[in-house]
This record gives sequence, C-alpha cells and structure tokens, in this order.
Amino acid sequence: MRDQNSVEVVAPWESEDGRRWLEELTPWGQAMRLIHGTLQLETKKHPQEIRAAASLVVMCCRENLWPTRDENQIDRVLELAARQLTSIKQLYENKARSNPEMMTNRNYRNLLVSIDQEVRILEARMSDPKPPMPNEAPVSWGNIWA
Repeated sequence: MRDQNSVEVVAPWESEDGRRWLEELTPWGQAMRLIHGTLQLETKKHPQEIRAAASLVVMCCRENLWPTRDENQIDRVLELAARQLTSIKQLYENKARSNPEMMTNRNYRNLLVSIDQEVRILEARMSDPKPPMPNEAPVSWGNIWA
C-alpha cells in the first residue's frame, strides 16, 4: 500500500496532466510536422537541417512525449530519422574517400561516432521492449544531457 503523502517521481511528460498539456499544445504538433517534413528532404542538399530534425527526434520521441499515441506513426518517424542519418553518414564517408586528410580530423571522427550513436538511440526506441535512454549524449552534442 502506498502512503497517501508520498509523491511518485516521474518525467514531466509522464504525468496525466503533463500528457494532456502536451497533447493540447498546438505548436508542439506543428513542430513535429515540421520535423517530419525536414526528415523527408534530400540528404545531399540539406544534411545539417536533417541532422537537426533527427536530433529533436532523438530527444523527443519518447513514450508520452511525442504528440501521438500511435506507435506506428512514431516508428515511421524513428525509422525515417535513422535512415536519413545513415545516408548522411555515407555522404561524409564518401567525402573522406576523396579527401583522406578528413580521416585524421578529430571532429570528423567524432561526427561519425555521434551519428552512429544517434542511429542506435533511434533503433533502440523502435525495439520491444524499449531499453532505457542512454545517460550520455552523442559525442558531438556536448553537455546537452548534463
């Protein structure tokens, strides 16, 4: 039996009031549509915009946070983000083949590691059962998780 005075600690979006607020927040839904639209852009022309949109998917596509309960819709967004990030990584790898000095650049290597981490987070969110979110941000993100 739970003490009536105890408070359960949950993420802000996991409480009933928090979920309801997010569902009713019109700009939130608009932002999610913008993210989805950006993820559909051509990777060769818009790699940075797509990475930015995918990073928001990494951060926001958690249970009860994305503005839909439709798991199929969430999985489609996750899959699209992962696929686009993989395509962007291939673009960078192709560039490095024609410019071998890139391979020795620490920022370049961190970028590839970060993209791999981002894709793994997205793929983990699609798995069943869903593992806990990582405690660390992808390497190129800095202290955003801190």
